[in-house]
Amino acid sequence: MAIVNETHTEHRNMQEHHGTARYWIVYGALLAFTLLTVITGRMHLPTFGLLLALVIATVKGTLVLLFFMHLIDHKGANRLVMGVSLLFVILMIAAPMADFATRFRGSNPPGSHVSDLKDLNFPEAQGDAIHGGSHDLKNPSTHP
Repeated sequence: MAIVNETHTEHRNMQEHHGTARYWIVYGALLAFTLLTVITGRMHLPTFGLLLALVIATVKGTLVLLFFMHLIDHKGANRLVMGVSLLFVILMIAAPMADFATRFRGSNPPGSHVSDLKDLNFPEAQGDAIHGGSHDLKNPSTHP
């Protein structure tokens, strides 16, 4: 018996065994992207680190949706729902990022922008700002 939004042809195609080779390839790709996530997560990428992490996560999620959840074998309403959902996720991520990027710099908390850390004359400023150090970051003489 076919699921409500599947045609009989799609149901018949779903019954065919695709073999395990494509699942192993996708599994290998997911492992490679996970390794890439770990490696780039340990690097200091202030300008595009967040964007890179979001792209890698999106690619991994899409691979899971298409192959392990068998969306690649479906047509019609399932693909439409996936596409609209992806569009809304992109909008929900892009809108706050655009808002934060276009704010007046003075309205952001101190140390929240990469250029704030570059303005300081000592390299430890970034570590203290991230780890919540209590030193006065504007006055290097108070830094131990």
